[in-house]
Amino acid sequence: MPTSSDRFSNTTAVEWGWSEKTVIPNVNQLHVMVWLLLSIAVAGVVVGQDDVAAGQSDVATGQTSSTTGQNDQPRQTEPAAPLESDPKTKLQVRQFLDQRYSDAEGKAGLLDVHVPLAGPNEISVDDSGEFTVHGALRPVVLVIHGGGWALGDKWTLRSYCDRLAELGFVVANMNYRLAPQHQFPCQVDDVRDALLYIAGHAEAWKADLNRVGLFGYSAGGHLSSLVGVLGNEDRSVQMLASQWPESDPRWDQLPKVAAVCAGGPPCDFRGVPEDNAGLSYFLGGTPREVPDNYLGASPTAHVSPGDPPTQLIHGEKDLLVPIVNSEKFAEALRAAGVTVSLTVIENQGHMMTLFDPLTKRSVKEFFLGQLMKP
Repeated sequence: MPTSSDRFSNTTAVEWGWSEKTVIPNVNQLHVMVWLLLSIAVAGVVVGQDDVAAGQSDVATGQTSSTTGQNDQPRQTEPAAPLESDPKTKLQVRQFLDQRYSDAEGKAGLLDVHVPLAGPNEISVDDSGEFTVHGALRPVVLVIHGGGWALGDKWTLRSYCDRLAELGFVVANMNYRLAPQHQFPCQVDDVRDALLYIAGHAEAWKADLNRVGLFGYSAGGHLSSLVGVLGNEDRSVQMLASQWPESDPRWDQLPKVAAVCAGGPPCDFRGVPEDNAGLSYFLGGTPREVPDNYLGASPTAHVSPGDPPTQLIHGEKDLLVPIVNSEKFAEALRAAGVTVSLTVIENQGHMMTLFDPLTKRSVKEFFLGQLMKP
């Protein structure tokens, strides 16, 4: 592993502690780790509906770094200031589950929609189940679950979705095709298809396409970050992470992503040893065999001026996806003049960071600050 002074060198690779002898967890090992995550998620969904008081007491245990523009000083980690309190009045939320956003088989092409309602007459549903929201435009957040790109389901982040909807966001919570049956870039195109589905229903949902955010954790954080930074790249670069034809009209129909919040994201695969097959189940081969996939899947490789404001959240003691991933991604965004903040959750690993009160509050505060104002 690099020392602290090495972390922001000019190397193109992010070190996950890999060497030629390192064994990256294979898909079977990932099954075990992800099932542990899902087991914890059950408790998180059940007990996590309203932990504002706990969040206020735990805020000081986190660390945060906010950076904006090219003239900022190198990142310094400082104790986080207390975040603003939640609004006293929370909106009612109506859930519309298992809406099919693509023709992917089974659960892969489904998403849930969480609609905030200020009153009982603000929504109508026709005989086919299509719903129409009445009232003012609201910002929208697309939520993307984790699971090593191989497992997981949208229900694991449902409590986050309802929290955001209570604050006034229209929230879409998606499933996507899973590896190894479906390999990169299928998952990235699924995120794009979900964004197109939102765009196609924006008028009915009163979703403001000028205020679209992405939130994901772990693999979902990777997908959120990647789609965010690719949005303003040349088509040839975008196609490194897509199966869409270059002339496909869908490219021009995608809504612009205005804000990205990513927790525990893998950010750069360019440092994987050339013959290490540990990520082949997702990326389709070793770096020697499919180098463009390792490049195309690396958010840090595609950072450029004009990328959306980004909030990164990472556990200090994350051993599955070490914090250097977010540190180097944040450094690259800063160097490009992009607004970026990295919140470090002290003494927490990969799984528990998702359920830390500071993580939950940081997600809410970020989207309130970035998207709530028209």
